[in-house]
Amino acid sequence: MAPSVFDVPRSGREYPLGFHSTAPFNDVHFLVSQYVEEIWARAPQSGSGLLYATFVNNWIDANRGERDIDPALLFEPWPEPLDPTDKSNRLGMGLIHSKARGHALYPDKLSVAEVKHRIEHYWRPYHTRLAELIEERRQKFGIAFHLSCHCMGTIGPVTAHDHGLRRKDFCLSDRDGTTSSREFMEAIAEAMRKRGYSVTFNDPFKGAESIRLHGKPEAGVHSVQIEVIKELFMDEESFQKKPDFDKVQEDLAGVAADIAAYARSQAR
Repeated sequence: MAPSVFDVPRSGREYPLGFHSTAPFNDVHFLVSQYVEEIWARAPQSGSGLLYATFVNNWIDANRGERDIDPALLFEPWPEPLDPTDKSNRLGMGLIHSKARGHALYPDKLSVAEVKHRIEHYWRPYHTRLAELIEERRQKFGIAFHLSCHCMGTIGPVTAHDHGLRRKDFCLSDRDGTTSSREFMEAIAEAMRKRGYSVTFNDPFKGAESIRLHGKPEAGVHSVQIEVIKELFMDEESFQKKPDFDKVQEDLAGVAADIAAYARSQAR
C-alpha cells in the first residue's frame, strides 16, 4: 500500500432508469470523463487506491458541492439554504446539471425528493468511500495524497476564459495552493514532463469539490485535481479510443508509480 489515492468522480457511463433527458445523447454524454478510469487503471499496481464513479455525472455530479443547486431547477422550495455557484447559475452545471452544451436536459422541473434521493444514494456514498480510503492511508502513514482525475476539452469552449485556445496536455489544480503543498504539485508535474507532456498549474481550472472537500494539508491530506486533454486518448465527438490509447495508459502507469514513490517518501 502507498499513501496515495486516485478518484475519478465523473467516469460513470451508467444511466439510471429514472434519467429522462430531451437533449441529444452526444451532448448529454460529452461531459463524462470517458475512459479516465481506464487510463489510470494501473495506479493500484504501485499500491495506490483507485475509486471511480459508475453513475453518469449528468445524473448527479460528484465533483460539485452538495448545496450547489440552482433553485430554478426545482418546482418546490429546498428545505435548507442553498449555495449555487456560477457553475449552476450561468452554465447549468452544478450538483444537478440542467444543461448539456446549450441544450436543456429536462423538460420539467425536479422534485426535492428526487434530488435528495440522488444525493443520498449516489453523491454521499461516493464521498464517504473516498474519505475512508484517504483516512486509511493517513492513519497508516501519517500523511495521504489524493488525486482527483478528469479530462477536458482540447480547445477552450466559448464559456471559458481560454476560448478557442489549445490547452496543454495536463492541468494540475490545488485551488491556488489551498488543498496541497506546492512540492506535491511539482512532483506530479515532473513525472509528466519527463514523459514528454506539457503541464499548467491552476489554469484553465482551479479545482472543484473533490479536492475542496478532501484536501486538508494542515491535517496531512494533500489533494490535487488532474485534467488531461481528450485529444491524447479519444476522439471528442465519436467517443472512440485513439490508436495511442495504450501508450497513454502506459505513460500514466509510470506517472502513478512516481506519485506512489513520492508519497512513500513523505510517510511519517
